[in-house]
Order: sequence, then C-alpha cells, then structure tokens
Amino acid sequence: MSTLIRRDQFEITPEGITHKPTDAGFMPYPGDSKSGTMRLGQLGNSSPNRHDYNSEEVQRIMHELWAEYVSANPQYFR
Repeated sequence: MSTLIRRDQFEITPEGITHKPTDAGFMPYPGDSKSGTMRLGQLGNSSPNRHDYNSEEVQRIMHELWAEYVSANPQYFR
C-alpha cells in the first residue's frame, strides 16, 4: 500500500523541487523552468521505514506543485 503524499513533503525553491522523503526532485535548466533534470532518488525502492510512495503519483504532484510555483514566481524564470 502506498504512503500518503502531502504538499508539506516537498521543498520548492527557484533551483527546483524535492520530495523530501524520497529525495526525488526536478532541477530546471537555467532560464528554462519547463526543462531540466529529473532525479528519482529512492522512488521505486523499498523503504526500510515502510514508507512506500507511488512513483507516478509523486511525480504528478511534483509537476503540479512546480507549475504552481513557477506561475506564482515569474521573476525567477525570465
């Protein structure tokens, strides 16, 4: 069974977004908020603390939160 994914599990800065429990993240290329490097961290690996996160769901939520952040902070992405 998958562990609940919450908004407060993500750290979002102009340098990218990270799902703290799994270290999965997205780092945009300089000057391009839509392209960058995706890091899967521990997604898909069995966790010793029994917190198994659905990889597709983490990535979907990460994408949504990143889009919201970019929209709310256009000054960082010119």
